[in-house]
Amino acid sequence: MAKLRVVDGPLAGTEYSLKGGPAAAGRHADCAIPIPDPRVSRNHAEFIPDGSGQYSILDLGSANGTSVNGIPLAPGTPRPLCGGDEILMGRNTFRFFSGDARIPDVDIPGFALEDILAEGGMGSICRAKSRDTGQEVAIKILHRNYARREEFVDRFIQEARASERLSHPHIVKVFNVGKTDNGRYYYTMELVRGPTLTQKIPSLKLEESLVVFMEIADALDYAHRRGIIHRDIKPDNILIGEDGEPKLTDLGIAVLDQAEMVQTGARVLGTPHYMSPEQASGRTITSSTDIYSLGATFFHVLSGAPLFDAPSPEQIMIKHVRERPRSLAEAVPGFPPDISAIVERTLEKDPAKRYPDAGKLRDEIAGRIRADFPGLLPGELEGENPEGGGGVPAWLAIALIAAIAATAIWFLTR
Repeated sequence: MAKLRVVDGPLAGTEYSLKGGPAAAGRHADCAIPIPDPRVSRNHAEFIPDGSGQYSILDLGSANGTSVNGIPLAPGTPRPLCGGDEILMGRNTFRFFSGDARIPDVDIPGFALEDILAEGGMGSICRAKSRDTGQEVAIKILHRNYARREEFVDRFIQEARASERLSHPHIVKVFNVGKTDNGRYYYTMELVRGPTLTQKIPSLKLEESLVVFMEIADALDYAHRRGIIHRDIKPDNILIGEDGEPKLTDLGIAVLDQAEMVQTGARVLGTPHYMSPEQASGRTITSSTDIYSLGATFFHVLSGAPLFDAPSPEQIMIKHVRERPRSLAEAVPGFPPDISAIVERTLEKDPAKRYPDAGKLRDEIAGRIRADFPGLLPGELEGENPEGGGGVPAWLAIALIAAIAATAIWFLTR
């Protein structure tokens, strides 16, 4: 049975079951999903089944609108839902779970599965607790149908093990990869208690958004230098911890071939809004793909709307390939042109015209933050090169000065 869980807002923790028929959501007492929120219309939206267990959501012309994964719905146009989609109605964010959204019947050695956090095309993510230490972790479990396909298992294991070697403050830490006795593959990772960046978009200030932008660019630079390309950068894959620190998740985990994604609908509904032109057209993917996707992500964060939108995933992908993107200065009247220029460069169609690496992007964002918001950042950031690659490190400059001084003293005292 499909269900909705409120993951953020005044009703957080509340669950609603979708029992097969159409279900209206709103403030009206007769709604199957009652939402006592003055920002929600009496008849706000409707969840519509298709007879096979799949659901779509339809905005019923609500006063304040409905968003799915941060993207506003057009009233009167149904939008298919995938497990893990997040729906904003009023002040509450609902997570949609499809009919098979339940804790998998899997025995993970040493852990007790306690709740399902999300589900997607590749697997389910559960909250679990160590039976020995009581430590809580997140565990991603590869779906049973992929566990029978050798190519997906190989990529799941290989790339999850690569992620195990990563240790960065803005990357969710992967602890280990394993296989259960009944042939299910999984990996354990750090549990981040906090919303996704999608959920934070309406409340983030400009300077807060820029700091997140800079920190995720730093995380990508770290991963790229170790040979790992994310390939699925989007607001839903950036978590905001309880301390406000962003964490990049799903890093290095294989995604479906693009053609198969469109055919199956697996994770495609959110992803095409952030795809690079080369990814959308099936060309070679490099680290520059992540730079484009990060730019598309922060265009959405900074403007409140995705870079491109269209009725179907295929049409959105075509726009990434063919259409000139709007600048932030065009999308948001009065937006700072220097910051708009940074995002514009990340969104160049030609990868060679984007930033040469994520480290250069990080440094330019840091420079703008220091210029526009003095005192917001500490001194030089770890890994930052304020000279753009051509400067002399401070320790080397000091050593050279000392050597010159010593030589001068030697000549003077001969």
